[in-house]
Amino acid sequence: MDFCVGLMTLFLGSTTLIILLLIFTNRSQKHPWPPGPPKLPMIGNLHQLQKGGPLVHITLAEMAKQYGKIMTVWFGNKPTIVVSDYGSVWEVLVTKSSDFASRSMPYRSKFTTAGWRTLSTFDFSDAWFNLRKGAQSSFFHPANVSGQSPLQESDVEQLIRSIEEEANGNINGVVRPLPHIRKSVIRLIARLCFGPDFRDEKFVEAMDVMIEETILQTSLSVLGDIFLVLQHIPGFKKPFREIIKVKRRIEELIRPCIDRYSSSSSSKENNYYYYLQFLLSRGFPLEVVIFNIYEMFLLAVDSTSLTIAWALAFLIHEKQIQDKLYKELISREYGKEGGLRLEQVSKMKYLHGVVKESARLRPIAPLGIPHKAVKDTTLMGKRIEAGTTVMVNLYAVLHDPAVWKEPDRFHPERFLENNINGGEGEGVWKEDVAATAMEKSFLPFGAGRRICAGMELAKPHVALTLGNLVKAFEWSSAIEGEFPDLSEDSTFVLGMKTPLLARVAPRHA
Repeated sequence: MDFCVGLMTLFLGSTTLIILLLIFTNRSQKHPWPPGPPKLPMIGNLHQLQKGGPLVHITLAEMAKQYGKIMTVWFGNKPTIVVSDYGSVWEVLVTKSSDFASRSMPYRSKFTTAGWRTLSTFDFSDAWFNLRKGAQSSFFHPANVSGQSPLQESDVEQLIRSIEEEANGNINGVVRPLPHIRKSVIRLIARLCFGPDFRDEKFVEAMDVMIEETILQTSLSVLGDIFLVLQHIPGFKKPFREIIKVKRRIEELIRPCIDRYSSSSSSKENNYYYYLQFLLSRGFPLEVVIFNIYEMFLLAVDSTSLTIAWALAFLIHEKQIQDKLYKELISREYGKEGGLRLEQVSKMKYLHGVVKESARLRPIAPLGIPHKAVKDTTLMGKRIEAGTTVMVNLYAVLHDPAVWKEPDRFHPERFLENNINGGEGEGVWKEDVAATAMEKSFLPFGAGRRICAGMELAKPHVALTLGNLVKAFEWSSAIEGEFPDLSEDSTFVLGMKTPLLARVAPRHA
């Protein structure tokens, strides 16, 4: 009897699923989607984006050469519009920014974003606008950021000492710089979140581990994010259970800091308005407070530290560029002795060219965070329905040979020759700028309403850190004759397949 009931339940469930799939497929076929690669039933184009082949952003860039710069790719039965040239990207991000300002997030990300109620995951709404405005008045406020300058410079000095200590303890001065850089960034973000009184190295260590764990878990089980029914099927439940465990560990890490720093008096003494204060003052639920704070670490630490690590790897490959950069860093105006200060770094055009070229060649978020159409609209004349996911392939735009001469070459001079973004790093994301094709293409931070909120913090910090590292050390291959591996590994961000290992020699012993 039980067997018959179970069999009937399975039959009815399967029949219902098939009917729903047929209905959805029939509806999707009637919509005039932009052209794209042929899809298979149920899985769409997932078989062409599977692990083991080229990374997704590279595969999509190759597809765009065949199917067009605006194409439809199917993740299961969900269509996604992928844009791959600067004209269509500019329309999505800037010209029609408000039309494409919502988000389309992987299902499991809701567990580590308070149900998509964080600055980067909120749909376009008054709630998102108020949160962003509050972040700009606290975390990213110019007074708060500039007030960090002496502490940032002190962080960089500590970073250099820690790298020097590792080099002295290893044969031939070989180091792994990335872990040191990551912790330096965590200290900076912690002060902006919790106030300038933050001093907790145990938290720094724990946050470093937590970010790695989050990235690992959110990069697993793409199928589970597309076919939600899998969370109820034995053998597929583990990724869902693990991400819930990560959520709890994040809460356990952040909550004590909220208790400790919520009553800090440092803000009154230093006229300092930090992020935790803003979040608490608006009466957000504790979960929203916790995960908005955590998001600042998650988005900033790897993106900033990996940009610096990629730049170091390129400079090891291109010794003449490293030498040219060092010459600028020790020019008569700055001298050989002592570290660089933020005010000095802002004037160093070649340093900024190196940073920009690294960000162009290896954009840390090659596909960004997916956008979603807020309303029925058009894209380059093609009809786009409300709720449609739109993915921007920044990697393809930044490697487009029609825009960038020799796109795979590390050539910082291109930014000086063409004055891209201005010599002082002015932003082309401002809508009133008469941008050229190259200017419109250089969008490593995105653009428009959903531009990276941390852009004005990240740019000078990357330059400050990289400049001081190159001024303090000569960087070379860990093994004579073997250059660092420049292969990419994309999970949450565009990392290095082989973590950077380098030999450092003090410039001034």
